[in-house]
Amino acid sequence: MRPFTSVHPLAQSIRALSLDAIDSARSGHPGLPLGCADILAVLYGFFLRIHPDHPEWINRDRFVLSAGHGSAGLYAALHVAGFPLSRSDLQRFRQLHSPTAGHPEYGEVVGVETTTGPLGQGLATAVGMALQAKRLGAQLDPSLIDHQVVVLAGDGCLMEGVSSEASSLAGHWQLDNLIVIYDANEICLDGPISDCFTEDVAARYRAYGWFVTSVDGHDEVAIATALVAARQRTGCPTLLIARTVIGKGSAVAGTSEVHGKPLGPEETEATKSRLGIPTDPFWVSNEAGPIMAQHHEGVARMMAEWEVQLAKSGHSIPPHRSDHPALSDTLAAVRAMTIPSGVATRVASHHVIQTVAAHYPPLVGGSADLSCSDSTWMTAFSACTPGHWDGRNIKFGVREFAMAAICSGVALGGQAHPFCGTFLTFSDYMKNAIRLAAMMGLPVVYQLTHDSLFLGEDGPTHQPVEHLASLRSIPRLTVYRPADGTETKAAWYAALQSDRPVALVLSRQGLPDTGLTSMDGALRGAYVMRSAPQATVVVLATGSEVHLAVSVADLLATEGVGCQLVSMPSWEVFMQQSPDYQREVLGPSGALRVSIEAQSSFGWHRWIGSEGLAISMDGFGLSAPAHDLAAYFGFTPSAIVSRILDALGTQS
Repeated sequence: MRPFTSVHPLAQSIRALSLDAIDSARSGHPGLPLGCADILAVLYGFFLRIHPDHPEWINRDRFVLSAGHGSAGLYAALHVAGFPLSRSDLQRFRQLHSPTAGHPEYGEVVGVETTTGPLGQGLATAVGMALQAKRLGAQLDPSLIDHQVVVLAGDGCLMEGVSSEASSLAGHWQLDNLIVIYDANEICLDGPISDCFTEDVAARYRAYGWFVTSVDGHDEVAIATALVAARQRTGCPTLLIARTVIGKGSAVAGTSEVHGKPLGPEETEATKSRLGIPTDPFWVSNEAGPIMAQHHEGVARMMAEWEVQLAKSGHSIPPHRSDHPALSDTLAAVRAMTIPSGVATRVASHHVIQTVAAHYPPLVGGSADLSCSDSTWMTAFSACTPGHWDGRNIKFGVREFAMAAICSGVALGGQAHPFCGTFLTFSDYMKNAIRLAAMMGLPVVYQLTHDSLFLGEDGPTHQPVEHLASLRSIPRLTVYRPADGTETKAAWYAALQSDRPVALVLSRQGLPDTGLTSMDGALRGAYVMRSAPQATVVVLATGSEVHLAVSVADLLATEGVGCQLVSMPSWEVFMQQSPDYQREVLGPSGALRVSIEAQSSFGWHRWIGSEGLAISMDGFGLSAPAHDLAAYFGFTPSAIVSRILDALGTQS
């Protein structure tokens, strides 16, 4: 790395642009951009091996602004660094359809590596990026994939539990390619952190297995020196505690007043004057361009040397997961495989995972200490551990939230297709990470087992009720609740081709084969399993209740009631079908529509109508054997038929 030369003009430019963007929007958080401008200037003008003309270089350093509320500072840095973010984009900060959103959004701005904002998740996602870099290095050569993942996190990030979960794993994995810069300004939105956060952060991170050091966050030489040392360090991640003044230069510097409130035109101008910054709107120093040009020249030389090294190595970069040549063969193998009869759908999924893993190298995944129960372990492959990064099973421990965020980080590289597993009832721990994955369009697969009260004796704490409706409420998340092995194959078949996350909701208990399920039907989200001439009842069911629905239809037939039977494993996929197909599946408009699902009825009236009958769980379960619970809560053929006949007004 070249000798350090001052990047002060960059820092001044970042402060000026951030202030003007926030003032123009009359909205934003000036505290971090003012306080961390020196850090951002050192990163973009000296340390980060990134180039605006080659933003997809696989060995580029990654920068993650975990404290996403400071987005104005990141946008200003990207603009000064020559990324395709114009002055006009900065002037439209936080405006409708502007790429400069209130918090950084992946895919909207080149150079934004992940969506951030919910505090702590950027740090956790960065752990996934660092893990995937180690894995990719093992596939090629560690000298070819040696980039750093650098995070700027604030007090709020370190307060959130997800960062603790992820940091613990990063230390365990000895991710020496991860640097977290902690903006330690002693202020949070509500006031001094002394009101709520007095722990010894350095001691905590040392206990995690990190190297910890501190610097003056306004001393550019000290920052640069610490970062260079961190790049050279091996065996552990680095926490760089940077002592800064929030809102540096403003009249309310060092207080919570500058955290999330625009300064206003007069104070913006006064702050610039105190800092020695010209008051011209959206000013950039004339010295910024030469500084960035010098840095980019150095990065370009590194890239050229890297290309030569790659050519000599005989390796080639693995293809993007969606373009992997093995994908088509994998899909064919999934379609052709035979699932043992009568097994739980978690077991069926386990069989599919083994087939996919054998054919499709991008598949990597793990569980929150439940692989023996949620059936996620790839038996032909080892665990991914320090020094053995080529393993494809990841042991996340009991850390569901971090697990989901880390999988997003793994997915962001493009070469891996990650999945992770836990019980459905614990999906609530993961929900915000799933939500961000859906927002970013990341194809993470979530295997969520033990999906209803029929798991039995573990009781209501483990029996999910509202969770399926909660997952279905997330835009751009596809949820599959398959009825048997055939539909489970369809769910994985769809997930492998998806450009967005997929949740597989699976049973603990074995499920009888009905002989009526269809893989192609399941791939359309819902399909008619059995039709009836002049049906007066249409029964729709998912997952473990499909075989129950078959028994209900059989019993209705003995009562002379025509019943159209529908399996509906994925609402989201069904919504993508044509209106004609939807009408065909949902049956005659005058028929009584009945849903059977051992979950909350929330959302079902979209399909069954306001006059429809929902056989559901709208309270919590109980601890008892599954057959006793079925009888008690009315999930038996006779109990359901009785309710249907009542609704039809034909029961004697």
